[in-house]
Amino acid sequence: MGQITWREVTVAWARPSEQHEFTAADVAAMGQGQLDRFRELSGDRARGFLAGRALVRTLVQSIRGSGEVLIDSRCDRCGGEHGRPRTAEVSLSVSHAGDLVVVAATAGVVSLGVDVEAEVAAGRVSELGSLFPERGAPDLAGWTRVEAAVKADGRGFEIDPSAVVLHDGPRDVHPRVWSAVLPGRATPIDVVTVSGPPGHVLSVALG
Repeated sequence: MGQITWREVTVAWARPSEQHEFTAADVAAMGQGQLDRFRELSGDRARGFLAGRALVRTLVQSIRGSGEVLIDSRCDRCGGEHGRPRTAEVSLSVSHAGDLVVVAATAGVVSLGVDVEAEVAAGRVSELGSLFPERGAPDLAGWTRVEAAVKADGRGFEIDPSAVVLHDGPRDVHPRVWSAVLPGRATPIDVVTVSGPPGHVLSVALG
């Protein structure tokens, strides 16, 4: 497991293949909906879910103290338990990339998003060119910043990625902060690309 902090956000990551302590019983303690979701998964997806929920529990307990961590991940559109995880007093965001899961957490109810991509997936960005017909697809880091901002906004697929505009911040500030402007949103979202797990590009958005 690795961990970094940016502003008031804690970002942690782990490899599902190395996680063996968090079990279905631990998932059940986070709510029946979480157990139902876990039972729908198998193989790598099930291991990724367990590792992600293990990180969620660790970060939430660190932020608000020990005790039970109940999660609601119902989708706003269909009601299924595959939406972003929510819990009292803490904002969360989760991202997966192969054998890696990343969780961002911060106290309070804020707009928070995290996105991670393996560096070996850089060529995949060119496949996204059709999503950016006017200005071309961003590089891998730029794509993670767009994705993190969209996650933080909360509307997900309702937002056209090409409509997200990233304004470059001061170059002498580290980590460099971009200001993401999203259609239909009154205020911008701050986004950074931070030093995370080796071999991966990781961006965090906070609004």
